[in-house]
Amino acid sequence: MVLAGAAATARADLVVYDDALRNGFQNWSWGEVDLASTAPVYAGTHAIAFRAHSWQGLSFARPDQPLSAATYRRLRFWIRGETGGEQLRLVLQSGGAAVVDTALDGFVAGGAVGAGQYREVLVALADPPLSYTGAFDRIDLVDASGNAAGNPQRVHVDEVRLLEGGTQPDPIFADGFEGSGPPPAGGLTIEQDVAIDGLAGDRFGWTDRAGLPRSATLAHNNAGTTADGSRGGELREFRYRVGAATRTLSAVGGGAGGFGYVVSHPTDGAFCTGGGDSSSLGHFTPGQFQRVFSGRHHAIFRFTQAYPRYCTVTAPAARYDVPVTIDWVFANGRDHPLWSITWDLSAVPVGRLADDSRAPYGELRIDGAASDAARSAIAGTGWGDRYRFVSTHDPLTFASGWTWNQPNTIPYAKLWTSAVDATMGIVQSETIDQQDAGGYWGQDLWMRSSAQVSGCPGEHLMPCNYNWPFQTVNYSLPASGPTNSARIAWGTNFGFLGQAQYRIRGNAYYGGSANGTALPGDPMAPGWPKKSYSTYIVFGTHSADPVGAQVAQIETIQTLTLAASIGSVATSGPAGVADATVQTYAPAGYDAVYGALTFAAAANRLDATIGVGSGTLRHPLIVVRQWSGGLPNTLRLNGATLVRDQDWLPSPRAGAQELWITLNRDLAAGTHRVEIAP
Repeated sequence: MVLAGAAATARADLVVYDDALRNGFQNWSWGEVDLASTAPVYAGTHAIAFRAHSWQGLSFARPDQPLSAATYRRLRFWIRGETGGEQLRLVLQSGGAAVVDTALDGFVAGGAVGAGQYREVLVALADPPLSYTGAFDRIDLVDASGNAAGNPQRVHVDEVRLLEGGTQPDPIFADGFEGSGPPPAGGLTIEQDVAIDGLAGDRFGWTDRAGLPRSATLAHNNAGTTADGSRGGELREFRYRVGAATRTLSAVGGGAGGFGYVVSHPTDGAFCTGGGDSSSLGHFTPGQFQRVFSGRHHAIFRFTQAYPRYCTVTAPAARYDVPVTIDWVFANGRDHPLWSITWDLSAVPVGRLADDSRAPYGELRIDGAASDAARSAIAGTGWGDRYRFVSTHDPLTFASGWTWNQPNTIPYAKLWTSAVDATMGIVQSETIDQQDAGGYWGQDLWMRSSAQVSGCPGEHLMPCNYNWPFQTVNYSLPASGPTNSARIAWGTNFGFLGQAQYRIRGNAYYGGSANGTALPGDPMAPGWPKKSYSTYIVFGTHSADPVGAQVAQIETIQTLTLAASIGSVATSGPAGVADATVQTYAPAGYDAVYGALTFAAAANRLDATIGVGSGTLRHPLIVVRQWSGGLPNTLRLNGATLVRDQDWLPSPRAGAQELWITLNRDLAAGTHRVEIAP
């Protein structure tokens, strides 16, 4: 178990200002500065008011008491603007000379100072792009607008601290408490109980496949200080690097803000109690969170709740609270977190519900905009069920052209902007034959394009908004013109939740397909007693096509052949994060629940091969079961000994007798030998 108190002793913060100057810091500001402003404050009773103009500066100095950026590697404070977008520079001085001088925007959550709201500023002094580890004795925040005194920038600053230690604040490593030694440099970091949008949450930091920092902040779902009460259980902020800048994706305002919660809709004609919203946003339902696994390089964070369903297929209407379990999985050395869910309908009489699943669901500012109003217009959308759909006109409107005619095997959905090069998507961890996805009756448009047919005859060129198999912005687009809403969700057919068998082709229920694309035999699948699936949550630049790259990874995984001469290949395992039903892995050894190549050790050793049939397998996640040997010392790839915590990133999971490893290598087509020894 990770103890928050143990983590707190691992780092000593140096307070610069909290209600007053602390620890020998003096006010060396030049200009109009009030260190005892009573409103608005971020915390405590006072904040700093700064009327920034004419290149004036707010300055904290420790004369004759210099500090080292090698020790205090990060600077954190909170800033609030009046109009938003205030222009400031951060300067560190040593002996009267500037040693760091940089624009502040790139370090502010959301990419800019916010209007009428406090935003976190987190400056990595010792990391790129600043990479400064020398001495400093003064911290300045300097006006960069050059405005005259009659037109000042008005900002408030509060809770200024220097953070000692590693590359992220508050590193928490479960394995450090399990006898595997001190946490490695560059390991996964976890900040527990951070403040995020009026909620408490946990922030996870890791490096991606390119070695660049990423972080995700998940709000707890058991309490809250805002009017939304228990709102939580979701991603509230995501950060990744674009060039030398950090892009920060924040939750939008309003009810749908945040991402990764559940939504479900009842089938048409259902009988409803009237006791609540029949398709309520799951983050308004309280629940519990659990830190399932906090390792050197890997983590699992779990949310549970009982999601209310108010509508039944037949009378009398009744309410059923359906247990939901969601795992977020983070892996150092990999780009995208994995989101995995189990819906437990076993306490609901079979056949009483015929609902869909629109989870994960939510809305973020995917372009890193500083405010909802500043968001870019959505340039396009795409998805893949059994065929790939893509809009072809920028910006996206109901009048946009489209194609839906390329065969597809891995389900996905995505949105993108072009004014800012950004995208967000959801990609399933297995094929559509292994787990159906997408819903409703769009199959009539398969193998078609807008050059051939209208997607919504008599209305507009795009498919009718009720008939998109995955929800993206179909309910956000106005009748004419674009939208800047980036709402996105998964999709399944009605009956996915609750029916003994449901039709995976929605159009078959209404008489079949008009263009001959209905699958033979009107295929069915069980929607009871439990339903589980996993998806990757993908962010990046649209030009790099990270959604397409993740789809290609799942396609490559389908070509794998795993074998072992010491130990064995795992051929089966639990069907979901909260479903112990045994499922057979396909291909053998691939656990789609956690997206891992899975083996079993023999006497804490493994000698295995990974055969890549086609494509390139990038930084695979490997899980070795029946491992009780703690942190291993040796991993060889194709006979070469790799460097631990650099070339391979291990996390013993003692409670589960597992060893998790990110292999920090790309594996081309061919056979690759992996040997692991204590």
